[in-house]
Amino acid sequence: MFCSLSGLRKSFLAFLIAVLFVTSSGVASAQAGLSSQPKLVVLIMVDQLSFDYFARYQDKFGSGGFRLLQDNGANFLNCRYEQATTLTAVGHSIVSSGAYPWASGIVGNTWYDRRKEKEVDAVADESMQLVGSNGAGSSCKSLLGTTIGDELKLATNGRSKIISCSLKGRSALLMAGRTADGAYWWDDNTGNFVTSSQFGQLGGWAKTFNDRHYADGYFGRTWQRLLSESSYSASTNDDYTYESMLKGDGRQFPHVLTGGGAAPGPQYYSTFAATPFANQMLADFVSEAVTNEGLGRHNDTDLLAVSFSSTDLVGHAFGPDSQEAEDTILRLDQTLAGLFKNLDTQVGLGRCLIVLTADHGVMPIPELLKERGMDAGRIDTKSFKSMLDAALDQKLGNEEWISSFQPPNLYLNLNAIDKQKYRQPDVEALAAKLCRSIPGVGEVYTAFQFFMNQLPSGPQVEAAKKSYFWGRSGELYVMPKPGYIFSSSATGTTHGSPYRYDSQVPLFLMGPMVRVGRFADHSSPADVAPTLAALLNITAPSQSEGRVLSECLAPVTGPNRPLSYPTR
Repeated sequence: MFCSLSGLRKSFLAFLIAVLFVTSSGVASAQAGLSSQPKLVVLIMVDQLSFDYFARYQDKFGSGGFRLLQDNGANFLNCRYEQATTLTAVGHSIVSSGAYPWASGIVGNTWYDRRKEKEVDAVADESMQLVGSNGAGSSCKSLLGTTIGDELKLATNGRSKIISCSLKGRSALLMAGRTADGAYWWDDNTGNFVTSSQFGQLGGWAKTFNDRHYADGYFGRTWQRLLSESSYSASTNDDYTYESMLKGDGRQFPHVLTGGGAAPGPQYYSTFAATPFANQMLADFVSEAVTNEGLGRHNDTDLLAVSFSSTDLVGHAFGPDSQEAEDTILRLDQTLAGLFKNLDTQVGLGRCLIVLTADHGVMPIPELLKERGMDAGRIDTKSFKSMLDAALDQKLGNEEWISSFQPPNLYLNLNAIDKQKYRQPDVEALAAKLCRSIPGVGEVYTAFQFFMNQLPSGPQVEAAKKSYFWGRSGELYVMPKPGYIFSSSATGTTHGSPYRYDSQVPLFLMGPMVRVGRFADHSSPADVAPTLAALLNITAPSQSEGRVLSECLAPVTGPNRPLSYPTR
């Protein structure tokens, strides 16, 4: 029997309504899932990640690492630190707290402590002990104010779990905060992951991981390129003259990993840390943490902070234009893909809010810039200090005028100034003038200028202000000119300046409530903490200065609910 034409129309209409209903229900369900809070926040820092790596190596990335974030997240194309001191401790503290050094007190990796009359580490804490090895105790007590992890703990009455992992202690501790459940980092004296007595003893799973002697398995092995040498056209030729050498090895591939010793030991472990295999070791350690700490499987949102440090060690030694740096990034791409796959298996990637950024970039090797016609060079820190001290001797009399120089902070000997009965502001002004006469030195600001708010106008003044913390910063704040670095080494390169090659970094967010797209408005890593706070509906860290990246927040969807007054 044939159906009538009107019957066919009615059947088709009913079918179309059913399809639309199912489709719209699926979209609503998906959107509802996107608007729900994540079960796990994964905050990833890559130590020394140049912004231009993504343009240079884009065609070599796989689909599951960096490209996963690019294609499925918010990509901020104009993310830049707003302070002038771009160092590891500074960058990590800014991302976790949203506060710049003038508020957080983290003015560098180290600074001169006048009370103790010695240089101290940013995470030094004599009241704590190193757990898992012998060494000085440490914590994040020098960081003033709270971190995003602290605020998450406070908001959930301690129920959220906060775990931080890195190859560097300063990175793990400054991301963790005071209330974290654990902060772990790698000790290159023993080849083990360690922690601080602030967090108690090493967990059983961490001890089990250490018992595997992961790094020892790479002793004597070679680090060869991931791809054929011809594929590294974005980089300089191998064995560039001004690259540094790995201990016990040379400047070119393949690198034999021994550290110059006959068996694994401290020299080998420091060499191993400067290879991409150490990043993979960290990722494997992190996966154990996710499994054994039950991250992402609690009623409240958990936070996992991870900082990959090998990129920094490789970049310092070989420079950002080297084949070693490129290979490290390509291998990190694979490492991230494996980490994301593991998170998907254990937690569900759709239930994770992932943030990836960097603590700073890096300047190309100065000699490479000079070869290409640019003004560039090195300022030897030891020679700089000697030259300035000699010039002050000539003007003021023979004294040890400089207590310490931790670029960009120079600490004058206040006892010598008092002894010779000089006014400190006068000595500061004279020292600043003499500094500016040294080749390669750019702007120099004095403590008196900061205190009196009498800094001269200039493009880096506001960045310098954000970097200066009274009592920890020096009497002089000394910047190199663009293209120059403070370095006592004749090879390799470094970072630390306010210039774009050091201050501009990538920033990606991916996960629930995040809009996919490319965003070109100005952003800063200081925006990470307040944005996470907004997404988690908690208070931002106490000294947070960043803004909420509202342009990447997806609108909450779902049916409108009518408003009504409560009845009693």
